[in-house]
Amino acid sequence: MTTNRYVKAISYNFLYFLLSSVVYLALTPLAIRVMGDELYGLWSILFAVAQFTSLGTLGIEPIVNKFAAEKADNPAQTNRILSSALVIVLVMAVLLSLAVYFLRGVIARAINPSAAYLEQLNAAIAVYAVVIFPLFLTRVFRGFLLSRILNRFVRLLDTLYALLPLIGGVMIALYDRDLFLMALWNLVVVVGVFVAYLWKTASVIHLEWRPDRETMRSLLGFSGYMFLESSAITLFQKFDRILVAMLLGPAAAGVYTVASGAGSRMSSLAGNISEVLIPYASIKHAARQKESLDRTVTRLSSYVSILNAVAGGLLIVWMKEILSLWISPTYAAANHIFFGIMIAAYGVLSLSRPAHQTLIGLGMVKVTSTNYLLATGTMLVGLYFFSRWFGLSGAAAANALMVLLLFLNLYLYIWLDRGKSVKRLLTDLLIGLLPLAIALLMVSLGLSWGYRAVFSLVLLVLSAWRLLSDRYLVSQVAHLLARGEE
Repeated sequence: MTTNRYVKAISYNFLYFLLSSVVYLALTPLAIRVMGDELYGLWSILFAVAQFTSLGTLGIEPIVNKFAAEKADNPAQTNRILSSALVIVLVMAVLLSLAVYFLRGVIARAINPSAAYLEQLNAAIAVYAVVIFPLFLTRVFRGFLLSRILNRFVRLLDTLYALLPLIGGVMIALYDRDLFLMALWNLVVVVGVFVAYLWKTASVIHLEWRPDRETMRSLLGFSGYMFLESSAITLFQKFDRILVAMLLGPAAAGVYTVASGAGSRMSSLAGNISEVLIPYASIKHAARQKESLDRTVTRLSSYVSILNAVAGGLLIVWMKEILSLWISPTYAAANHIFFGIMIAAYGVLSLSRPAHQTLIGLGMVKVTSTNYLLATGTMLVGLYFFSRWFGLSGAAAANALMVLLLFLNLYLYIWLDRGKSVKRLLTDLLIGLLPLAIALLMVSLGLSWGYRAVFSLVLLVLSAWRLLSDRYLVSQVAHLLARGEE
């Protein structure tokens, strides 16, 4: 594998990230207007429930990614990995599906929708009990394709999976505001995505059914810690919305979902760069090429910090204007500071992504899972109390507790080079988070657009100077552009 292959994969990630972001920005305000606050909130909760159940996969996707990358030249062993992983997720899918089905009434009542939507929500959750099966199986094939650096295909399906439920939800709401029909549409989308992943995998490797006890034990050896990590990630990114709905109601959950969706774009931006580090770090570690890995991690962490600063700083400082154009001036006046805090909180998550993915590739899942579990547990406790005390503003502040994830950066830097570890962590904080803190302060003080314009210009100029002075980055971008012209 050459470095250019990884750069090409990152470029595909960015392309589909931009595409999905544009469509997301166009569809979200339309969905809110068509569905109304409560129905949109309930629809977003349903989607979160589906993602929340995915913790039952025991973190199988990154495990398959790592193991399949190490056995890329051994089709028989790769089939053992895939078959064994499928057995594991099928067993878990059966257990989770039964649990969701029989607890659907309890879940629906806990969300506490209006009487008009209670039965619809109950029936929709029953549909999601079926969604679990194709959703779980897809994780195995997605992990395999990422191990082969087939990011273009994976990102295309990620984009479709993110957008088609929303598009279908809007179309159904125009015809009939029925959560059950929306759930059925999501089932169709999930099955279609699963079939596409299966087809692509079959085109890459001749599939054979070879489940193996020893391979299962190896996968499950990682899955214990990866289950804890996947649980923590799902709790942070999905269950928090359900908790807000229980504490503050479906309408507030809708606002929280829009804000966390915008914030997650920050994390996705970093993920587009760092996702390739799982197979890359695994291969480099197996080959004992620590210095090469160190250089790559340093470079990618620097890029993530710069992009985090630019995207987060500009979004926060112009959030009121963005929300006014995107949704409405009234919505912007009520929620722009809340959105800004959420952007900053997800900025912390973004900075931890390169270290997180690298540590998984190195097999240090005990470290990543323990840290994620601690950070998420602290955040959810904060979310419960802060939401009760301060409403949505408290919910946003609780997300900032995910700063504990930066321990992953420090741990990796110590492993790579103890002497430079503190300096590298401080560099991440200075470049990646300081502009976000300044932007939040400016918005809180209500500074005029002139001050914010100067801040934006300085931020853009400094970031552009730093990126353009990186000869490696410039050469790789020029190479990609040259290939695009051929």
